[in-house]
Amino acid sequence: SINPTKIIVMNEAYSRGVTADPDWVEIYNGSAFPVDISAYRIYDPGGFSGAKEKKTFPAGTVIPSHGWFAITVDDGSASGFGLSSAGDQLWLEDGTGAVIDTVTIPAMDINQSYGRYPDGSATWKLSPFSRGAANNP
Repeated sequence: SINPTKIIVMNEAYSRGVTADPDWVEIYNGSAFPVDISAYRIYDPGGFSGAKEKKTFPAGTVIPSHGWFAITVDDGSASGFGLSSAGDQLWLEDGTGAVIDTVTIPAMDINQSYGRYPDGSATWKLSPFSRGAANNP
């Protein structure tokens, strides 16, 4: 589900949505330059169907070269959504509204996330989470 010409991809997802430990999705910049993703949007099936707003990344969100940005998705806002620990689907679109990445997340345990190994690659697997840092197998 990755287009190798794209440099911004979903890189890791974590689903344990409790107030003290909310769900999040990590975005990875595989380019040699910082990228501003302020107008990008992420969403689950509710956003895909139009049943709820798509979550827009905050203004001024810049991911450094080969860096990460993790966005909390179940934040209680109108565009907030929780990831099901039984599995879910996510879409990421750029500022023009074009879908640039999609992933189907499998069921995961409390201490796991679903991430790309290595970062930005086409290979996904369940492992201990590494929010905002390199995914290590």
